[in-house]
Amino acid sequence: MRYKVVGPPGTGKTRRLLNEVHNYVKKGIPLNRIGYFAFTRKAAREARNRYLDVETHLTKKDLPYFQTIHSLAFNTLGLKEENVMQELNYKKIGEECGIQISYASYETNHWNGIFSSNSEYLNLINVARVRQSSPLEELDRNEHLGKIERFKLDAIAKEIEDYKKTHSLIDFTDMLDKFLRKGKSPKFDVIFVDEAQDLSIIQWAVINKIEQETECDVWVAGDDDQAIFGWAGADVDSFINWQAKEIPLTQSERVPTEVQVKALSIINRVEDNRLTKDYLPRKVKGDIRERYKLSDIDMTQGDWLILTRTNSLLKPIPRYLKSQGLFFETAQGNSIGKTLFEDIGYWNQLRKGEKIPEIQEQRVLEKMDKVNHDLEWYDAFTNVLTSKKDYARSMLVNGEDLSKEPRIKVSTIHGAKGGEATNVVLFLNQTINTMKAAKKSVTKRDEEFRVWYVGVTRAIQNLYLIKCNNKRKEFKI
Repeated sequence: MRYKVVGPPGTGKTRRLLNEVHNYVKKGIPLNRIGYFAFTRKAAREARNRYLDVETHLTKKDLPYFQTIHSLAFNTLGLKEENVMQELNYKKIGEECGIQISYASYETNHWNGIFSSNSEYLNLINVARVRQSSPLEELDRNEHLGKIERFKLDAIAKEIEDYKKTHSLIDFTDMLDKFLRKGKSPKFDVIFVDEAQDLSIIQWAVINKIEQETECDVWVAGDDDQAIFGWAGADVDSFINWQAKEIPLTQSERVPTEVQVKALSIINRVEDNRLTKDYLPRKVKGDIRERYKLSDIDMTQGDWLILTRTNSLLKPIPRYLKSQGLFFETAQGNSIGKTLFEDIGYWNQLRKGEKIPEIQEQRVLEKMDKVNHDLEWYDAFTNVLTSKKDYARSMLVNGEDLSKEPRIKVSTIHGAKGGEATNVVLFLNQTINTMKAAKKSVTKRDEEFRVWYVGVTRAIQNLYLIKCNNKRKEFKI
């Protein structure tokens, strides 16, 4: 039996799937015959941990198939991580082919198989593979940016395949391709697929293979309005057209009334294929405010999510937050290491004559040239950069609790998918490339509307829209 859970932002899609996991277990289905697949490793881990929070007698080992689709293929085939293509490998291929590659990598920390590169050649080749088409067919779709030479594209695609064979390497798409051709699915009685709108055609093929080989029930959950990874090969039409008993979720526990009105004004601009859905917002009004600078917003209290359209637009934000003594988190981690804060506490204990573990004492002593118990930590820690000490002092003066996770998160809209915050700051500026891409086709323009819809619907209470000085680069929201 097939089931499709369709849920707009904050309606509890993951919770509904986990409830169904509980129901199957109550029917006597063992956990090692239940597959729960999420688009990212982070999402799979979160679902697993939420299940374990309820079933406290279980451990991670009891949930062997809470993972990404790539991880399923990788583990089933007995592959090794050292045989997976790395950024250095792509740079070497670029040198051989005469194309400049400054970066080219999979998001291996999430294991979602999303590939990104500064080379449009590599991007086109990768998208073609996950769409199960050819690079030249992708070129003819005319959704790429920049000048692409037809012969060169074909030659680079062949060079990549030759390089992988010579060095016994695989990429993320190879994992799925090998699973489809040679792999045998573990035995499942039921599988669950979260964030299914983000799956590529080849990932849907894996789901279909599992379904056919094991004759299991299949539950998918998603929201076509939040399908924002088309540039990486995600195929929202496969989700929309997937035939199943549809289960709509109609009550958002996140989006307030005013924010929903703004969000719907964006998503209703989508012209192409779209599922009809109605959902109720939270019974609070919420607030939308327009600003021109981040400095116009007081972020000294509460939880915040600061969003930009692309990574390049994020760059000035950490510098500003540090100048204000605010503790924050980016995709690279926390704005200051946890050990410095811990060592400040250990130093204060030592100054009082208290004993601390030897390893911690050694770590504290390494931060100073000589020990003087009369000195405050910022004077005693002579081996710590002054800028780092000044930033830490500023945060402590502001009352930031460095022992906890940062109140403020900084991310692209894509990176914040699935996230939420009481206060969301959304920068409305766009890059030239983003604007060019949106003009390529109705499909690309629709995806752009979905991206901004996702950004707006992260807000639980307050949405701050940062206007752009250059109106031509501002998304009209």
